[in-house]
Amino acid sequence: MKVLKLLFTVCVVFFFVAMGPLSGESAAQSVNLKFSSPWPPKHPQHTEVIEPWAKQIEKLTGGRVKVTLFPGEALGKAADHYDMTAKGICDIALTNPMYTPARFQMLSVFWLPFVCGSAEDTSVALWKTYEKYLRDEFKEVKVLWLYVHAPGHIFTRNKPVKTLDDMKGMKIRATNPHVQESLKVLGVSPVAIPVPEVYNALERGVVDGTAMPFEGLWVFKQHEVVKYGTICDLYTMTFPIVMNKGRFESLPADVKKIMEDNIGLDVSRKAGVVYDRTEAALKEKVLQHGIKVNNLPPEDIARWRAEGLKISEGWAREMEEKKLPANAMLKEVRTLLKLQ
Repeated sequence: MKVLKLLFTVCVVFFFVAMGPLSGESAAQSVNLKFSSPWPPKHPQHTEVIEPWAKQIEKLTGGRVKVTLFPGEALGKAADHYDMTAKGICDIALTNPMYTPARFQMLSVFWLPFVCGSAEDTSVALWKTYEKYLRDEFKEVKVLWLYVHAPGHIFTRNKPVKTLDDMKGMKIRATNPHVQESLKVLGVSPVAIPVPEVYNALERGVVDGTAMPFEGLWVFKQHEVVKYGTICDLYTMTFPIVMNKGRFESLPADVKKIMEDNIGLDVSRKAGVVYDRTEAALKEKVLQHGIKVNNLPPEDIARWRAEGLKISEGWAREMEEKKLPANAMLKEVRTLLKLQ
């Protein structure tokens, strides 16, 4: 009987010793991060930035962390992505702060007219600015990386814009309030229309033109309903990739270290590089489609940029009245982007 009891005890101990590592491994493998994005599965930001990043995290953690991707608004609308992440509906999301501008007053320095360069340069400047000035605006979440799209231009239905005076009296679609202001000073009537509705608005003549990068023009098929483009590098938009703060803090220390080593400036730069490459490729397609593109005269660009600078200075004064260091930040951003 004693022998049987001893044998039973040994078997039980052996069972738990054997199962212990397996249970630990199973628990580690159960970390599954849900990453929601508004971009469709074939969008270059998805295929060339998000997917490789997710695979890299899985590889570096030895499969202990899996990032499951939900592109194309599969988990929710683009406008809800920030709140979805903050509330834990998803773990990570690609967001567009323009949907809730009141939350991101200092971030809006990158929404000002002509405060942009290439997507790479501006994404790098955005990350550096975030580190120094913008952390408080994102205190609800963990920021993984940030990027911008390539500069937007003016595209019109029936009338080419070869000088600023050509835009007077036109109705141009623009949702960014600062860009709207820069158009108003030219005698333009800006119209706020969501991107998915712009095609019909152009086709029906509800608007005479739209502010858009070549990438957006092609992706949303607006090249089918415009004839002319005017290069002006007018604006950009910001896209922070954020993670639920509690979810990040709950990860094992070594996993957090791996995550920290694979976010930030380098990924922000890569996202910008991908956008620049996408913009160049789709610009070529737009031109091949037959859209006639021209540049504004240097004196017109100088005049418009001067108006844009006035708007930026007015924005900075407004922020300073709220005790926010907007003047210093605006100066640094313009220096980072080598703006005159």
